[in-house]
Amino acid sequence: MTALLSIILQVALGAIAQSPNLSAGSLCGYFPQDTVSTQPPKGYKPFYISIVARHGSRYLSHSDSITFRIADTLATMAAKGMLTSDGLALMEDIQMIKSMTEGHLGELTPLGASEHQQICARMYRHYPEVFSNKSRLNLYAESTKVMRVQKSMEAFTEELQRRAPALLINSSVKGWEDQPANKGVVGYSLNDEEKVQGKKDERRFAGIASDLQSGYDLQTFAGRIFTDPQSVAPSSLEFVANTSFLCLKTGCLTSPATMPAMDKYFTPEELYYLWLPGSMYWACYLNYPGYEYPRTRRHGGGIIEQIIEEADEAIRPRSHTAATLKFSHDTYLFPLMTAVPFVGTVLDCPDTEIADRFQDYNFICPACNVQLIFYRKCCSKRILVKLLLNEKETLIHGLEPVTLCYYDWESVKRVWQDWWISHK
Repeated sequence: MTALLSIILQVALGAIAQSPNLSAGSLCGYFPQDTVSTQPPKGYKPFYISIVARHGSRYLSHSDSITFRIADTLATMAAKGMLTSDGLALMEDIQMIKSMTEGHLGELTPLGASEHQQICARMYRHYPEVFSNKSRLNLYAESTKVMRVQKSMEAFTEELQRRAPALLINSSVKGWEDQPANKGVVGYSLNDEEKVQGKKDERRFAGIASDLQSGYDLQTFAGRIFTDPQSVAPSSLEFVANTSFLCLKTGCLTSPATMPAMDKYFTPEELYYLWLPGSMYWACYLNYPGYEYPRTRRHGGGIIEQIIEEADEAIRPRSHTAATLKFSHDTYLFPLMTAVPFVGTVLDCPDTEIADRFQDYNFICPACNVQLIFYRKCCSKRILVKLLLNEKETLIHGLEPVTLCYYDWESVKRVWQDWWISHK
């Protein structure tokens, strides 16, 4: 490992060493946000909000259920006397998480519903004017067909209805079909050529993750879990470590206050080693010189197109729309974030520095969201918009705001439309 790469990885390790649960990456819990809202230019008041959000924290998904084979594997090892006291404790923790998950695969957890209720409460507190305008009482909410996404939408809209009883909330569920009616939550589908290219891109970034993992190993974990770590085959060690890691991430999504922490059995270096492949998968969505991931264009571009259409309709003087809410999945939210593109999603650096410049947990997590807050001023045709990423005011890469974090809507729209035309 070169000295430069060593320094880069030490920087990237810092956040995980300080907050081990960040190693859960896109499955780490939503960080409660309650940032102070920057004052808009004099005379401007919010009148419309557009939100796209991921479902809240969930139980282990159906596709990941095979992970719980680790419980049987550890039980077999325990019967052979292969586990230390820590290994036996790990087995018990995984059995507890498995029992808690059984019958709930893929479902929204109580924490997941609470995340959306709290996001709604903060939105209402920061922008009460949007929901108190008697001429704008319509709110449109839509989600994908997946039940945890529908339940997230329900948690959000029921909380908002409780706070603003006069609102007329219209909720709908959208399909996966490549139709204009569905593009607000899933964008556009990939064609066969784009799917092939996407797989190639994912393999390339998996290779980068593997390169970054070199120089790290799981020997400390092995010595902690197994009575004779040298007798455990490398493939078995990788299986036990990776599946245990995923099970612990599931615990963080359900009851982080009572479930075992991510560093109960792993060192910071081992957590970094296990975190890298997941974060590098998301890194393939980022914007690099001469590179574009197909999902960014098709999913992100389609959602942006719908945002523009709905916002322009809401801006009309006789519109009665207060807000539009969309609930979807991480594989649609992050393409939206990179298509915007938010600061931090455009990189121009060597592959060895990607993990230091981008961490998935800063963007993608349960209940992650993009909010557009629209402002207008009496007797002025100019519409301003402020963008929030996970409730934090943020900027668009390469576009100058009018002031602070406030953009001219026509300028934002023009940039997005030009990008969409060139990438469609």
